[in-house]
Amino acid sequence: MSLVPWPGLFVATPAPTVHTDRGCYLIGQQVKVSGSGFAPDRSFTVTIDGVDFGESTTDSGGGFSSSLVPGGLGAGIAQHVDHLVASDGSHTAGTTFTLTRPPGARFLATSGNPNTLRAPFELWDFGAGNTIYLHYVAPSGHLRKTVRLGAGGGQCGYLKTHRRKVFPFSPSKGRWTLQVDTQNHYAAHPSGSVARIRVKIS
Repeated sequence: MSLVPWPGLFVATPAPTVHTDRGCYLIGQQVKVSGSGFAPDRSFTVTIDGVDFGESTTDSGGGFSSSLVPGGLGAGIAQHVDHLVASDGSHTAGTTFTLTRPPGARFLATSGNPNTLRAPFELWDFGAGNTIYLHYVAPSGHLRKTVRLGAGGGQCGYLKTHRRKVFPFSPSKGRWTLQVDTQNHYAAHPSGSVARIRVKIS
């Protein structure tokens, strides 16, 4: 008679994961980070784009919860996708979130004939998936025209249009306001994200 060992029972352990409580943050906002599936009671580190944000210890179940404030944005940069990585030395997991400035808009040209000038429009922090509109408000304060620019993408609602006429009509002289928001009808004080570009026509 011979004894044959019973095959061992293997239990798959879940892969470690890490996530933030939101996908989009304004500059200076606190980011809450949670992780699971790491080694229990083990020191771990969190880095963002390679920058170390300190060390802490997982709990007895291999999870953790912490918070941090990412760095700012460079001059001229409206939004940036940050890559966050958590590691306990043996296990690593990552995620992404987007850091943004408050709602803003600009067209990427500094000068030109307003009747022919063409340039891309860049818009940020208008909410992912929201349709963005541009309202042309004449020096008199009355609406001249409303156009649809497109939908905000990414985690924060970013849009850079193709080159288009900055003024799709011949503007009169004076100070124009190009108001950008998510309302298809113009209102001087709309709800939600809004940005204004001031243009002087001489």
